[in-house]
Amino acid sequence: MSGYVNAQVPVELLFTDLVTEDEKNNIPNYTDRWYEHHKLSGDIPIMRFHSHKALYRYLMNEQGSPSAYTDWYRTIHISRGIDPPLSEEEVIAFRRNQFHIMKDALSSNIAYFHENPPLVKFNRMGGYFNLKDGHHRSAFLYCQGKRRMSVKMSHEDYIYWMNNEELPEVAASFRKYQRSLIYTPILHPSYYHLKSERDHAYPTRLDVIMDFLGLRSLRGKKVIDIGCNIGYYARHFVREGADVTGLEPLAEHFDLALRLNRLERVHFNLLPDRFESSSRLQQYEIGLLLTVFYHHMGDRNIRNAFLCKINQCITDMLFWESGSEPETEKALLLQNTHFTRYVKLAETSGTGKVRELGVFLKT
Repeated sequence: MSGYVNAQVPVELLFTDLVTEDEKNNIPNYTDRWYEHHKLSGDIPIMRFHSHKALYRYLMNEQGSPSAYTDWYRTIHISRGIDPPLSEEEVIAFRRNQFHIMKDALSSNIAYFHENPPLVKFNRMGGYFNLKDGHHRSAFLYCQGKRRMSVKMSHEDYIYWMNNEELPEVAASFRKYQRSLIYTPILHPSYYHLKSERDHAYPTRLDVIMDFLGLRSLRGKKVIDIGCNIGYYARHFVREGADVTGLEPLAEHFDLALRLNRLERVHFNLLPDRFESSSRLQQYEIGLLLTVFYHHMGDRNIRNAFLCKINQCITDMLFWESGSEPETEKALLLQNTHFTRYVKLAETSGTGKVRELGVFLKT
């Protein structure tokens, strides 16, 4: 069956387009210089599409300037030997007008976005969608806090994405453990009705982390997600090309994470180990330690083993979210590991606690 299907897709699954080697001939005035610039923002999540986020945050009077966007606009032309058709002032004026049109549609004619969806193509190697058009609309909606967007895809891609063969396995895990709650989102239409306890409203912890990472490439980076729960963060880092290990000792979380990996067609090295006692770990450039460490604060032996393992395994940066005593946790991590600097990223709240989200850095 051919044709196209309109569907609501989670923002986490929307990535920018990347011109392939076969498509280079379709680019007017193609140059290698243009392609090197294109690759900087090609095939990345729209939540990391810095130039376009900077534009809309500027137009929303939130922060910063539009210089990242105007630099991007200028370079996509001059790198091909073309004079930009609009000056920086003119392109911002044009985008400001389009911004107000979209803002009005968002408040009074939401059907506009459903009737004019961007075209996407499912990336079967990565487990996400590449935008073939509509990058500005998607970046606008992301900056407006929308967690799902209307897109158009081929019927074949829709059937592949839905992956109905794996749905009974996920449902069986819910029944087996009598689950009625999820801690983080499940990025599949069959579970849109379940509101997750965390990461359901903009800006999520993932949004904040992606803001910090900026345009740093994650391809080939070794990442460990300590206490990965049902795998939401681990799968995101895999989609970005990282080599991910996730640890989840609780059987019900481990079981659902394993089945969601198959449903969402994204796989990472999922282990049922406790972090502090696992003998199967290597070294990882990036660690995720979100609402985990505070569980071990009361047991000195486990706490010390945990800190020792962090010191051994994580080499560059550690994203961390606290329990209800962030200052105590930060002091323990800084005093007992090789991390020398801490950057606070956001104040957060969840499951009844006021928390802090930040990153520990080696230098």
